[in-house]
Amino acid sequence: MRTILEQIILGIFLLIVGSGITSAQQLNMGDILPQDTSVRVGKLDNGMRYYLRHNAKSTGLADFYIVYDVGSVQEEDSQNGLAHFLEHMMFNGTKHFPGDSMIRWLESIGMQFGTNLNAATGMEMTYYQLTQVPLKRESIVDSMLLILHDWSGYLALEDKKIDKERGVIVEELRQRNNAQFRVGNKAAASVFGDTRHAHRNMLGTEEFLRTFDPQVLRDFYKCWYRPDLQAIVIVGDFDVNEMEGKLKKVMADIPVAQHPKAKEVIRIPDNATPVVAVITDPEQQTCNANFYIRRAAVPKELNNRVGATYMNMMIHVATAMMNVRFGELAQQEGCPFASARLQNVPLTNTCDALELQVVARGNAIAEAFTSAYGELERVRRFGFTEEELEQVRTGILRGGKYAYETAGERENGMLVWECINHYVKNVPLMSPRHKWAVTQLMLAKQMTLQQVNELMQQLVSLANNVLVITAPEKEKDALPQTEVWENFFSWVRTVEMEPYRTEKIDRPLLSEEITPGRVVKTKKGKYGSTVWMLKNGIRVVVLPTADSPYQIVMNGQASGGLSMVPTEDYYSASMLAQLVSASGVGDFTAEQLRKVLGGKAVNVQPVINRFSTDINGSAAKGDVETMLQLTYLYFTRPNFDRGRFDMMIAANRMNLENSVNSPDFMMTQMVNKVTYGDQPRTQIPNEQILAGIDFDKIASWYRNLFTDAAGNYTFYFVGDIDMETFKPLVEKYIGGLPRGRQRLGWKDDGVRVLPGMKEEREEIRMETARSMVSLAYSGEMEYTQQNMMTLSMLSACLQSRYNQVIREEKGGSYGVSVNGVLSRQPIGMYDLKVTFQTNPDVVEELVRVVKDELARIADNGPDLDDLNKHLEYWRKMEAQDTKNVQTRLILLQTYYTWGEDWDADRDKLLNAITPEKVQELARRIMTDGNLKEVVVNPMAKAVQ
Repeated sequence: MRTILEQIILGIFLLIVGSGITSAQQLNMGDILPQDTSVRVGKLDNGMRYYLRHNAKSTGLADFYIVYDVGSVQEEDSQNGLAHFLEHMMFNGTKHFPGDSMIRWLESIGMQFGTNLNAATGMEMTYYQLTQVPLKRESIVDSMLLILHDWSGYLALEDKKIDKERGVIVEELRQRNNAQFRVGNKAAASVFGDTRHAHRNMLGTEEFLRTFDPQVLRDFYKCWYRPDLQAIVIVGDFDVNEMEGKLKKVMADIPVAQHPKAKEVIRIPDNATPVVAVITDPEQQTCNANFYIRRAAVPKELNNRVGATYMNMMIHVATAMMNVRFGELAQQEGCPFASARLQNVPLTNTCDALELQVVARGNAIAEAFTSAYGELERVRRFGFTEEELEQVRTGILRGGKYAYETAGERENGMLVWECINHYVKNVPLMSPRHKWAVTQLMLAKQMTLQQVNELMQQLVSLANNVLVITAPEKEKDALPQTEVWENFFSWVRTVEMEPYRTEKIDRPLLSEEITPGRVVKTKKGKYGSTVWMLKNGIRVVVLPTADSPYQIVMNGQASGGLSMVPTEDYYSASMLAQLVSASGVGDFTAEQLRKVLGGKAVNVQPVINRFSTDINGSAAKGDVETMLQLTYLYFTRPNFDRGRFDMMIAANRMNLENSVNSPDFMMTQMVNKVTYGDQPRTQIPNEQILAGIDFDKIASWYRNLFTDAAGNYTFYFVGDIDMETFKPLVEKYIGGLPRGRQRLGWKDDGVRVLPGMKEEREEIRMETARSMVSLAYSGEMEYTQQNMMTLSMLSACLQSRYNQVIREEKGGSYGVSVNGVLSRQPIGMYDLKVTFQTNPDVVEELVRVVKDELARIADNGPDLDDLNKHLEYWRKMEAQDTKNVQTRLILLQTYYTWGEDWDADRDKLLNAITPEKVQELARRIMTDGNLKEVVVNPMAKAVQ
């Protein structure tokens, strides 16, 4: 007998198959979609699958992955956490790489632990990755394959190494055990029923992690980590035939699993009446609702067929239309939800769901969910409109065309995930050409409004409903409890409603006549750019590049920013970009603007920084004129909506009120107070500050810094630019901007880090016993390229030492973050910040380690191996980054603003880094003696 979940998916399939597809190309629902011939897919005799693909985008680099079709659900109840524990052991000794020799060797060739060496364990899938591998010599490829070979079934799993890693994973559990983690674990029983998915948190419990027998881990590994449940995915700048030959040779000795244990098919039980859970947590900051309408997933073997793809396309279109509605409603005054979103989610391999996510304004979660679900019911009854379908269809088609046109620019990681999804889920692995052709056939030739509306009638079912309400604990007594919701969904179907009314917009984005300016001077610029001086005083720097076809990025920048604003207006002016973005431009509100721009790949955003104002943009090549039109409007006709302003202030007030129970927020407040004291421009907004934010001052300062100051800006454009057609557009929209009367330039705002040493220890209420630590060293230092590079190297060397001592040797923290920044405005200042979380019992010991390691480098210099591996990593990454359009834009900005040539000076700067220079900087930091030390500890439970 079919379950309700299976009946729902069967009904949907019958709906789709009944629709048929008739076209000249004749796609049939049962057809298997064509596979991309650029990917070499194979299977070894031992059952291991492999995917190999050449990609020249990242010259000289490749990504190596091993994917396991297993995860936490393979654990028995007594094994919760073992799959994730194995993830850590992958880097702690294998057959050919004992101890930590794998990490040390990988770092020596320019790879970085945590960035290029990483892994992830999920409920049903696991992967381990080696990314951005430099293919400098053949032996590196051989070693990478040998690592994948060992990961397949040859982990050492030594008792001593297992025991050493226990502390690290306990600290990871401590760090992740926040409100979201706790609420998610409590909600799992409602979402997944009494299945393994409900009883696995992927990390385990502290007691189990500290006490399990190492043999249990070895047995789990031997049982499930075997070639018939594995795939190798390698994408990069290599010869596929050669790689395939090497792969087959290296993996040949991995034996077929004897008496392999079959994976259990886990099915989520049906529920005819809604399952409701109301969950509170003391550290939860918002009132949320997560509502699921579950259904059986399409069987894996059918996922690569036309029917499954067409169904997914229709669901994608339907959820996109729904989310446009939610976006419009959320901006209306009086709407009880701050945001609502509908998405299609794979809950498990056998169960999918429509998920409605709702965030309430304030604590009105009952009203918020009722409103959002009511819109879902409205769609079930009346469907969408032709205007809504056309808007979304146009946008998806435009995005699909852009993806097809830029397919050659895909990075290795994107191509890797196409292969992983094919292996794990049997998602179609189509070529860009086929994918674009199928998208056009389905969207433009076949899909009708009636089909989508009938699909939503099937999907929005009263069966298999699950509602999870989450809220701060202080709201517990005010929340409607479970019994209130049990009859809600059937009641909603009796409520009278009217169809949704959409606004059709057919007027152009920019209708006014513009008097174009003109280029009065042209000269050759840096890095092959061209510099135009416009009559209105604006400088334009244009760099055409073939590296990123069909893409163009823009930045307009003027010196000044918030430093020009008097202190009494500071917090008002800081909101100007946020308000204008929420209010729209020209004749359009923000919602109307989204409709007008539907189907266009374009984005423009004003920004205000401490010492500059910027307007950033990006566009597909065909939408560059729209980007320039938006830029013109953001300067000349910004909108300021008082209703939006009131909503923003109310949201900030509610966030402030709910943040007082957040340990992270309290830590941020303490660090800020110790670092800056009572300096008025550095305060975290409180009620007094929010009350002083003035709507009229926001509008006034926007006009001062943008509208009346266009002549102060330099614009940079980088990308696929045809200079002949681009120049008239720049003259019209940038040259047509009024020069303005304001003269901009940054000022010293007087903000400084407080000098001297200061320690702050405080105990606060928290649910998880953890200590949060911040140590920040600061001092004056001239900003030079060399000083910045040296500070970066010191930070990297400290990161290595803290990882070795605090994480690996002591098991004291999941990770230590080191961040070194050298600023040039208002004066040259360095800031070296070390942050981590740990067990309160060892916090003081680890604080001493942080200080001692810096002192050790000051006394003896950095470890040479550490320094060399970080220099190697930087050389590898710098060579790749310069091909990126955003990096090229930043290079131009830096040169024309500060006169620094990072592209030409990069190798010289790296070669000038010596152990002596790093040691000298460490000594200087120790001598300066400016340290702000903050430790937040948990209050004793009895006191709480």
